[in-house]
Amino acid sequence: MQPHTRPTELTAGSSRFVRKYLYGIFLIFCLVVLSVFWGFSYKAGELIENQLHQQGVAFFQEVVIARKWAANHGGVYVKMGPGVKTNPYLLKIPGLKVVVTDQEGDRYTLKNPALMTREMSELAVEMGLFRFKITSLKPLNPQNAPGPFERTALARFEQGAKEYFDYEQHGNEVLYRYMAPLVTEKPCLKCHGSQGYRIGDIRGGISVSIMAGDMMKQLKRNNFLLFLSAAGIVAILFALIYFISHVFIKDLKSAEQMLVEMASRDFLTGLFNRREMFARLEAEVSRTDRQGAPLSIIMFDIDHFKKLNDTYGHDMGDDVLKELSARLLQTVRHYDIPCRYGGEEFLVVAPDTTSKAAGILAERLRGMALDMMLPYGTEGQEVRISISAGVAERIAGEPVKKTISRADAALYRAKEGGRNRVETA
Repeated sequence: MQPHTRPTELTAGSSRFVRKYLYGIFLIFCLVVLSVFWGFSYKAGELIENQLHQQGVAFFQEVVIARKWAANHGGVYVKMGPGVKTNPYLLKIPGLKVVVTDQEGDRYTLKNPALMTREMSELAVEMGLFRFKITSLKPLNPQNAPGPFERTALARFEQGAKEYFDYEQHGNEVLYRYMAPLVTEKPCLKCHGSQGYRIGDIRGGISVSIMAGDMMKQLKRNNFLLFLSAAGIVAILFALIYFISHVFIKDLKSAEQMLVEMASRDFLTGLFNRREMFARLEAEVSRTDRQGAPLSIIMFDIDHFKKLNDTYGHDMGDDVLKELSARLLQTVRHYDIPCRYGGEEFLVVAPDTTSKAAGILAERLRGMALDMMLPYGTEGQEVRISISAGVAERIAGEPVKKTISRADAALYRAKEGGRNRVETA
């Protein structure tokens, strides 16, 4: 059976629209937040890489300056002693004074720029700073042979690149590798002229390795904190959107329900209006036709209602209509459909009810009206009413308006018969 208040598809559709709209805003805001935090993360990584790059360039230039000074002075002679040996590869260069003796008989060996660079790198590693390596595709000393990184860099330099850098994983340590080319200058020909190099040729390069593990760990921590911040903001926003949507949809449902009530109910009495009654009646007719169940119509109005208005005023007439409607709702069954048909006229759709049972219900309504008393004035006066009713059971296949017309005709006979009575079509 149909209840007195029906659900509305309008509310469900509007709720879905509101959720889609708010979730769309949420999605857009999430994309904005993620874009901003991704930008921060990218910028932080870029700043760290720039810092490492600047350190690599600075270390490279410091080594180049030291090498250039040594090369301009023909190398550096170091007093021979424990741990200081002569570079055997220098002995192969014709005319090069590798070992010299001073006036006191102390012997000194030549440290060429390449050897000086390698020993400086070993000292930097011992101090935990960085390491660098001079290398070439044609090294005089096999210990200066290029590794995979240096070989790639040297190939790039042959193609015109000015520098090359990358990250490498060495065990548990992350290294930032930087390398730039060495250009052959006049002092370099003293050792490398025999290799066929000419002034301006790229004869090798210096690679610088900087320990970047701590910076990478700091970057990961920063990214993790950025991720937590973004996730927190998104979670707060989601909770806020959910709360707003819940409150908004709740208010929307209330507003739409109110609109539905206003559109389907009589403003004065709160009963269904004629338009809503016909919609529900058509639904009941379809159901009863499928099931072969009976359906009856009860139509009644207030006897001498115009006289009541003229005697007691329209405000009292409205009070009578409201009180009668309230009692009507209490008297009919929960699946009956009562409505204000117009003026002082009411109609009750009684599903699954024969004309005999509808007549009994109509008699209850008539008795209910007789029991109704409304106080009037200050002298204890009371206003009493009676109703006349007509009952019609729908014939199979009969249009609903025809059934209502027959109930109305029965109501007319009840009035003609003296009022305060029930007639059946």
